[in-house]
Amino acid sequence: MRPFLLHRLLLFCCLVGLSAQAAVAASAPQGVLPLQVAAQQSVAPPVGHPRVIVFVHGLHGNRDSWRASTGAYWPDLIRTDPHFAYSDTVVAEYPSPSSNGKMSSVQLADALWQTLRKNHVWDHREVVFIAHSLGGILVEEMLLRHPADAARVRFIVSYGTPHEGSTVARVAALYDKDPLLNDLSDAADNAFLTQLENRWRSSVTVNSIHRFCAYEAQDTAPENGIIRYLKPHTRVVGYFSATYGCDVTTPPQEIPADHIHMIKPLDRNAAAYDFFRRVYHDNPVFDDQIVTRENVVKGLEAGCNQRNANPDVQVPIWLDSTLHERVISATASLSDTSNVRNVFPDPPMVFKVDPNGVAHVNYSFEGPGKKLLVCLAGAHASLQVEFLIDRQVPLREPVH
Repeated sequence: MRPFLLHRLLLFCCLVGLSAQAAVAASAPQGVLPLQVAAQQSVAPPVGHPRVIVFVHGLHGNRDSWRASTGAYWPDLIRTDPHFAYSDTVVAEYPSPSSNGKMSSVQLADALWQTLRKNHVWDHREVVFIAHSLGGILVEEMLLRHPADAARVRFIVSYGTPHEGSTVARVAALYDKDPLLNDLSDAADNAFLTQLENRWRSSVTVNSIHRFCAYEAQDTAPENGIIRYLKPHTRVVGYFSATYGCDVTTPPQEIPADHIHMIKPLDRNAAAYDFFRRVYHDNPVFDDQIVTRENVVKGLEAGCNQRNANPDVQVPIWLDSTLHERVISATASLSDTSNVRNVFPDPPMVFKVDPNGVAHVNYSFEGPGKKLLVCLAGAHASLQVEFLIDRQVPLREPVH
C-alpha cells in the first residue's frame, strides 16, 4: 500500500476514535433537551419559546461532540446566555457508528426529521440549526423533503460542512463501506452532493433559508494511538468546500481550530460561539402582529339621477418591507355620504388585493332625484378601505 494511502487510512481511523471517544455519554446537561433516534423512551420537550436552536453533530459524533476539554458545553453556554432568552435549546443525535455504518444520508435525514417531529421541535414558530460537518448535509436533505417544516426555518449555521465533499471521506471509502463516506466524498462523480445543491437552489421553499458557514483554519492531527508517530496532518474540509453555497452577505467565519475542535468553544468569547451569536443578532426572533390601516378616496360625486360607478378602483396602502408586512384582507365602505342612494354592491366589494398592497374595489351609487324638476344638490361620498395587515416585529432579548 502506498504511504499516502496508509497515512490517510490511519488518519481516518484516528478521527473515528477521537469523535467517538464519548459514545457512551452521560445524561444530557441540565436544561438541554437530548434527542435520540434509537428506540428509547423519549419525553417530548415543552415548547417554551418562539424559537428553538437545534444542534446537529457530524459523522461519528454524538451529543457530547459539543463539549470542550475544559468541560464547557456549547448548548449549555447558549441556554444560560441572555442573548438567547427567546430560544429553546435542543441537542439532536442520530445513529453514526464509528465504522461500517449502514444508513445513507437520505435515511439519516429522515430519521432526524422523525425525531424532531416526535419531540415537538416543529411546534416552535421558528427553528434554527447549528450543524457540524455531515450534520449540515443532513439538515439540508431533511428540509428539502419536508417543505412545510422548512418554512419555519430562519437560518442554518454550518461548521465545516463539506458541501463539495472531502478528500478524507473519499480515501476512507476505500476501506470502510459506510455509505455516508461516498456521500461525503470529493470525487468528481459524487452525484449526491451535486444534486443536493441543485435541488436546494431550485426549491422555492428552502432557497430563502439563510445558510451561514464557518471553516476550520487548522489541519487535524491525531492525538492518540500509534498514528501519533507518523505525524500526518490534513484539512478534513477545505475552505471552498465548507463555504460553497453560503450567504455572501455574511462572510464565512474562520475558526482557529481543526475539524474536531472547531465546535468545542471554551467560552462565549470563542470564535465559533461569537459567530453564531452575531448571526443570531442579525436575524432576530419575529413576533407576528396584526394591525389595521386605512386609506380613503375622497371627492366622489354624482349629480341628480346620475350614477357614479367604478368596477375596479385601485386603492393602495403603504407596507413596511423591513417588517415583512403583508395584507391579509381588506374591506370597503362608503363614508361621509350626502344624498347618496342605491349603493351597489352594498357595501362596496373588495374583490382582489395585490401582493404590493393595492386593493381592487367595485362600487357604485346614485345621486338624488329631482324635486319638482329641480336638482337641489348632488351626492357626495368617500370610499374608505380598511386593510388588515400582518407584520413581523423583531424581538430583542432584554440583555442587561
